[in-house]
Amino acid sequence: MQNAKCKRYFIYYTLYLLLFTFYLFHAFASAAEFDTSIDDEIRKKYNPSKIEEDAALPALPKILNGSSNEDNANNVIKATSSSTDNLQQVSYSKTEQSFIRLKKGTKIKLKLLSSVSNGTPKGVKLTFSSIYPVSTTYFTIPSGTIFKGYVVNSHKPQLSGNGGLIVLNINSMIINNEVQPINTNVVKANSKMIFLNNIKGKRKYLQSRCASTKPGYEFCKKRFHVAAIQMQNRSTMILAPLSVASGVLVFGGNVLISPALAMFYKGGNIILHEGCEVDVKLMQDIFVYL
Repeated sequence: MQNAKCKRYFIYYTLYLLLFTFYLFHAFASAAEFDTSIDDEIRKKYNPSKIEEDAALPALPKILNGSSNEDNANNVIKATSSSTDNLQQVSYSKTEQSFIRLKKGTKIKLKLLSSVSNGTPKGVKLTFSSIYPVSTTYFTIPSGTIFKGYVVNSHKPQLSGNGGLIVLNINSMIINNEVQPINTNVVKANSKMIFLNNIKGKRKYLQSRCASTKPGYEFCKKRFHVAAIQMQNRSTMILAPLSVASGVLVFGGNVLISPALAMFYKGGNIILHEGCEVDVKLMQDIFVYL
């Protein structure tokens, strides 16, 4: 039974190989038949040998043995100019000035040359200098390069624990004795990260909430001290629980209203002293002409 099954499988496998071989032979035979009708049409309309003769390159100019190098060069130019009449003439001229590009996102570390605080009026001009050189592929902006800016906005600490504010705009630098406009954002000042270009004083709302509970805490502390004294005397011992309860109630009420009381406290001041380090980031590519 098994031998019969093996013979049947062998016959099927042999037929499959024969069919596959016939299919491959037919495919190769079809691929070998090239369509030359297009080539015949081209030969009827065009003369290939004529095209090759027309496409020949012009002969090289003859160089005389006794001529100078300049004369030979002129002969080459005259011979080649005739073969390039149909080509589009493109001329290149050097730019009058070369320039470098500072890419967007480049960070520059600056040093403030004068103090500024949240009490500084708007529009006051400021001067910075670069601490480290800024290197590009072909040029390096040296350390000590002067940068100019001004105070865009400022205000002193406000209620609700809001701190002071300074907004700076560093909009130009002086390089090669020329003012180069730039567009920057301050990203770090006094080693602290700056967001949205706003240099803010410390917000003290949570601290103000704790500070606003201090009166209630002091009152409760005194009432506990009074209760301790009352407990030492039998005649006033009965009043001790009342003293403790009054202190706890006042302190608890003070804690409950502390969010509202904290709204009347101000935040911290912000001052950038002379020599303060300020990191700025370019917000767009800058082309510096040399």
